Amino acid sequence: MNFVNSTKVEDIIKNSPAGKNTKFLSAAHSLWYRFHNYDKAPPLAYEVNGDVVCLIFATFNRDGYTNLYEIVTLEGHEGKGYASKCWDAWIKYAVEERKSQRLKISCTPSSVTWHYKNGLIWWAVDPTGSLRSDQPLFPTRVEQIAYRDFAIVNPLQALPPYKAREQFRAEGLDSYKWGEKKKAKTQTAIDAVGKAWLRDALMEQPSLEDFLI
Repeated sequence: MNFVNSTKVEDIIKNSPAGKNTKFLSAAHSLWYRFHNYDKAPPLAYEVNGDVVCLIFATFNRDGYTNLYEIVTLEGHEGKGYASKCWDAWIKYAVEERKSQRLKISCTPSSVTWHYKNGLIWWAVDPTGSLRSDQPLFPTRVEQIAYRDFAIVNPLQALPPYKAREQFRAEGLDSYKWGEKKKAKTQTAIDAVGKAWLRDALMEQPSLEDFLI
């Protein structure tokens, strides 16, 4: 994998055919440019025969967290397993090179089954309807899946840090004034990840307010 700068991403967008993935890439580029992330956290690119086929936009924090914002397969390269190969290379880099210990990511309803295969677990719903994950990060998919299976059986041992728990407690499906269509879409995503939706275990734990009563 290689880092790419904003000029390279702009060239990729310009030369990509129109479509959903190009729109995703353009939105990710705009976000990265707006928050000046190209300087401190340039996207990582997965290449095939010298051509970029997939990009990951993520930041690395001093507290040991990495925040993954977007993984995008270039338009016309879908269905070839490039995103999975990009993910595998990225988690290895994040853990071994950047010393990341935990992952934060919000997964859109359309992406949750793919991320389930990556070994993710979820606790809450963000304001856009994506499912929130906060969990340890491992350098291989096999280890990540093993942790997911452990967390499903032992959810109390997989709870995120206390500060995150308090935020996630307030982010349930019924916390937002959504229309039925959007709510149903997110519920379908929750159903799709099955036992990896660990919100019940989170909500069974006492909150800060409970200690103040």
